[in-house]
Amino acid sequence: MKRNLFFINLFSFIGLSMLLLSISCRDKISAQVNEMSSFIDTRDGKIYKTIKISDQWVMAENLAYKPEQENFWAYDNDSTNVAKYGYLYDWETAKKVSPEGWHLPTESDLKALRKSLGGKRDVYKYLGGTMEKVYKQMAVGGCGFNALMAGIRTDDGRFMLLGKRTDFWSTSKSKVGQYFYILDAKIDGKRHGLFDSKEGTAALADQQDNAKWGKSVRLFKDQH
Repeated sequence: MKRNLFFINLFSFIGLSMLLLSISCRDKISAQVNEMSSFIDTRDGKIYKTIKISDQWVMAENLAYKPEQENFWAYDNDSTNVAKYGYLYDWETAKKVSPEGWHLPTESDLKALRKSLGGKRDVYKYLGGTMEKVYKQMAVGGCGFNALMAGIRTDDGRFMLLGKRTDFWSTSKSKVGQYFYILDAKIDGKRHGLFDSKEGTAALADQQDNAKWGKSVRLFKDQH
């Protein structure tokens, strides 16, 4: 009896170990990155790094184009921040600043990118989600997308969360606002709520803010 119980416990331990190893291996899957390149924005001569993730060409740095008018800001209204973080644009402006051959991503574009980076469900990993995995891929040191925590600007003119959070506009409207991708670095390594994660997270959001807030822009190359 004791011998049978020993083997039952042994096989249970082996099975659990293999399951945990499988989960660990899935967490370490890298995005399929084919190549890196660059393009010149002929409007101002600025050169942008780009990266191909699966079949999508995406900017690997934030847009820093300065339109003649519309609503856009350097973080803290300090022009020295533009070289590193680009400009923050409101939603209407973000939809107008793409050079020829590039576009502000749609909701579908962002969902395809998330899938390429190993994302499935925008919930925490302890609930079976992949927000932490996608964050690691999108942040500096990941797949090459190199998201910087560029902060945001509220509609009443407050700049906040530099080094802690970044948002990327999409062109798609939702039922309650606009879709955008939000990355929260969790630099303090603490939960910000009871069911929060201690790790950085990335998720497709459809509300929280409004169209007058300033957010970053990453453009996607048109596909023909």
